[in-house]
Amino acid sequence: MIKFTVKDRQGEERIVELTKMPEYNVMEILKSDGYKMRATCGGMGLCADCLCRIKDPNNLIPEPTEQELDTLDSIPDVYYDSRLCCQIKPGEYLNDIHLALSGVDQ
Repeated sequence: MIKFTVKDRQGEERIVELTKMPEYNVMEILKSDGYKMRATCGGMGLCADCLCRIKDPNNLIPEPTEQELDTLDSIPDVYYDSRLCCQIKPGEYLNDIHLALSGVDQ
């Protein structure tokens, strides 16, 4: 089982548990778990509605793609630990990660 902590835009923290490895991305996992995100680009990594920050010094999430980096470069309030949830596929590297949502609500 994979567990990771998500801090929503209101500052509330909650643990998300994955008992099996879904085929969809972290944005879709969070939306199905009740988190609100517009995701106007449909998970293509273009809109940044699912922007988040990975709050973990031992972050082993795979590096962002060129498309994700291009989108991140176009956002004024982006940080070294910013990522797009739609571009993160589930994997063991999510275990114990702290993810803080900063994109746009639905």
